Formats: sequence, structure tokens, C-alpha cells
Amino acid sequence: MAKILQSKKILLASFLVFVSNMVMNAFLPQKNISFDLAELPDNHMIIEGYVVSKRIHSIQLAEEPASFIGMISGTIKGYGANSIQVSKNKDYEKFINVRQLKLNQKVRVYCDYVRESNPPKTVAFYIELIETND
Repeated sequence: MAKILQSKKILLASFLVFVSNMVMNAFLPQKNISFDLAELPDNHMIIEGYVVSKRIHSIQLAEEPASFIGMISGTIKGYGANSIQVSKNKDYEKFINVRQLKLNQKVRVYCDYVRESNPPKTVAFYIELIETND
């Protein structure tokens, strides 16, 4: 009985450490790293859109912001032909912080070519936040 109680305490302590780490990372200010656009390859593309889904190493962009219902259903069925999955370029990874992006935030993505897949995919060199006056 004492072993079960002790393992429950350890499990609870581990859970509390995990949750507090998640909370602290969510509220700590993100450091901005300056990026010189001259460092981009000559054949880069620029895509603008709204962040409609976030994952650890990628985001999904769409032409319009997603509604609340769209965000929930989009995780199940995707965002259609007008969305693009954007992942990080390994060589430029230090310039891209996906955690700082918010859902339905407008961004400008400097990327390489768009791969014809379902959904279309590209690899980002740099992601720039676009300030809107809405």
C-alpha cells in the first residue's frame, strides 16, 4: 500500500513539473532574432496567409482566418485546397519560432518552391508577422 501511495506522489509531482514547465514557456517573452533578407536564396518565394493550425515544427496557412468551428473541424479534415503546410528549413531553423505565432495571425513566409501534394507543402526560410489594423 505504501508503494502505491509513493508512486502516486511521484506521478503527481512529475505531472506538476510538466504543467508548470508548459505554463512558464507559454508566458515567457520570446526573444526576437534579427534576420537579414539578403541572406535568402535568390530563388525564394513569398507567401502570405493566416495561421490556421500549429504543430511543433510546422504551421498550416490559409487565405482567410478560420472560424472557431473551422479550427476544430480543420484538425480532422484539413483546410482544403487553399491551404499550405509550412515546415522549417533546417539551415534557417534558428530564425523561425513557431511558438510565437497565434492562430488566425497573418504572416508572410519566405520559402522555397511549393510542392504539389495534398496539402501543398513548402519549407520556410523565415516567417514574418504582419501587423494588421483590424
